Amino acid sequence: MQKKKWLFLSLSLIATILIINTSLMYWSDTYSVAHVKREHFYTEPNMRVLGVAYILENKTKYDSFIFGSSRVGNINPFKIKNGSYYNMSYSEGIPKEHLLNIELFLKENIKIKNLLIGLDDISYQVSFLKHQTQGLTKLHPLATNTSYFHFYRDFFFRFAQGDDRSHLVAKIKNPNNYITLNISQERTIYTKMVQDRLAGDYSSTAHKEKEEFDKPAFYTGNTLKEAIDAIKQIKNICTLNDINCTFFINPIHHKSYQYLNHELLSEFKDELVHITDFYDFTYPNPINNDNFYWYETAHFRGVVGDLMINEFGKKEKASYGIYHPKI
Repeated sequence: MQKKKWLFLSLSLIATILIINTSLMYWSDTYSVAHVKREHFYTEPNMRVLGVAYILENKTKYDSFIFGSSRVGNINPFKIKNGSYYNMSYSEGIPKEHLLNIELFLKENIKIKNLLIGLDDISYQVSFLKHQTQGLTKLHPLATNTSYFHFYRDFFFRFAQGDDRSHLVAKIKNPNNYITLNISQERTIYTKMVQDRLAGDYSSTAHKEKEEFDKPAFYTGNTLKEAIDAIKQIKNICTLNDINCTFFINPIHHKSYQYLNHELLSEFKDELVHITDFYDFTYPNPINNDNFYWYETAHFRGVVGDLMINEFGKKEKASYGIYHPKI
């Protein structure tokens, strides 16, 4: 009888701890996957989930989409005139994620007229499976045919880790101090890094000497086959659905360019040109070599995004990027 009592008490204690922990994780919601309308953000939210949720709620508002990593986040959708664009950029976006999101949009009867798809070293060096184990980069459950139970279990039925702890502590200490995130085409930038950018005066050249420009941004790993397979499928989908699709490789800051795996980049381009035509903005040039056009060694400023928009469609007359016709 005594053993049963202690077993009951032990199980009750464990259940209580789990319930309290899960409740705190849900209330904190580190990556904002459960409270898409909420206005309390202390870490970068999962834009794969929030962006897709917004589009699914506004199926007829946009007919064109920009996909890519956070590096394409500074391509202004309002300045592209051949459609109503939404910028779907998200941290470390890779082709297989774009593919699954595009397939979901079509399955949900969202009309797609144009696609702009930005590629970079992240595209062929970051693993899709690894992303699906991380809160910031996990896809919307409908994109991966994951049940909502398993999706939310992965986020909330676990003990708080690094980002979770800092987010939870920040919420407890400052419950009324929040960052507003507008999940729309005018969505407010949420990360500390980009807030600092917005506070800077980039009409001057002072930012060019920031210490961030001494730190190259580069990746390791090789997921080339996964990337190429996904790009082939995207291309086939666009052909079957009469979607105008433009691929491009993002500009690379000269400091990061030095540390790239150039052999792998060259192999990626060689594979890509047999699938589709594309614009290449990677080569060293006066823009990629000048810190004025960059926030740091990974993200180019909006003025560069404007230059890229002007290049799309020029083909042989391209001046900033190099146009590669399909072989």
